[in-house]
Amino acid sequence: MPALSASAFEPSERAEPAPSLLPPVASALEEARERVEILPPRDPPQMLAFGKGRIAQLAGSKVVFRDTSEGAVIAESELGAARAVTVGIDASLCALGLSSGARLEPQLKKPRSFPHVAFFPGAALFPDLEDARHFYVYYAAPPQLFHYPFEAEAGPFLPIEDRFPLSGCVATPVLTHDGAFLCLTADGVERRAPRGREAHFKWPTGVKAGARLLPGKRLDELFSATRSGEVTHLRMQAGFPVLGRFQLPQPLFAAAANEEALAFVLVSAPGGPRHFSLLVTDFDGQERFKADLPSRPTPPSDDWLDALTGDENLAISGFEPLVAVGGPGALRVWDYAKGALVFSR
Repeated sequence: MPALSASAFEPSERAEPAPSLLPPVASALEEARERVEILPPRDPPQMLAFGKGRIAQLAGSKVVFRDTSEGAVIAESELGAARAVTVGIDASLCALGLSSGARLEPQLKKPRSFPHVAFFPGAALFPDLEDARHFYVYYAAPPQLFHYPFEAEAGPFLPIEDRFPLSGCVATPVLTHDGAFLCLTADGVERRAPRGREAHFKWPTGVKAGARLLPGKRLDELFSATRSGEVTHLRMQAGFPVLGRFQLPQPLFAAAANEEALAFVLVSAPGGPRHFSLLVTDFDGQERFKADLPSRPTPPSDDWLDALTGDENLAISGFEPLVAVGGPGALRVWDYAKGALVFSR
């Protein structure tokens, strides 16, 4: 009997990888998706955050802490699956993941880990601006803030020390410079301090509901930006008076603010090649800096939207005139006062 080779025991037909889309089909899908309007996400991803001289970037299962002078890596922390990052009142950077959290305090080069907290879809991470030893997580169902300490005596989970309802919220809230929260509601804006009073303001006549809220320099002022790029400056007092308006040159995708400037990631209108750009303005809408962002074709895969927008997250520093756009696959930081790229990774 002749000897049998190893191949005799293998299947006669090997499984072939799924065929890629034929060029005409891929081209048709790309053209169809170029005509789809790219809307600002309802729950903006918290992928980037500036500390003092540092920036935190979420990348897959970890958070990467970099210096803001050259983009050099200071430290990395595995989180299981990175979910959100923010900056505290003491300039420490805090990141949450599926299995744990990491906190890099100012002047230190090694992050401290802290136990896991629940972080469901639609959740958001916020610092406690009254106490650097605590933080908040916003949960959307029902809308409320959970108050957590960074340290616990024992156990794999951090204890919930307090809860604050945000019953009117229909989207992720925005934190103001004094620690209050601004919420989009069904008919306007609600301002709520966790341990203070809440106030509700209805949209005045002629003002469209915003897609993004941004805090103003004054604590009683805010900016509302619509998807089409109309930005309205409002004061939170009786009648919700309009202080000013300006129009962005393209539709809005992302927005951020510090105490001296507004920053926007804009996306071209559908119908042509997709293009993103960065614009920084003063509070009157006057341009301070702008930059084109790298263009790439719309991928034909099912996750095309995530692939197209995953590195278009926005952050602006509260410590230096720096603005960043990036995500898991890329990071670019500019000095908007000098009008110069600081680094690209």
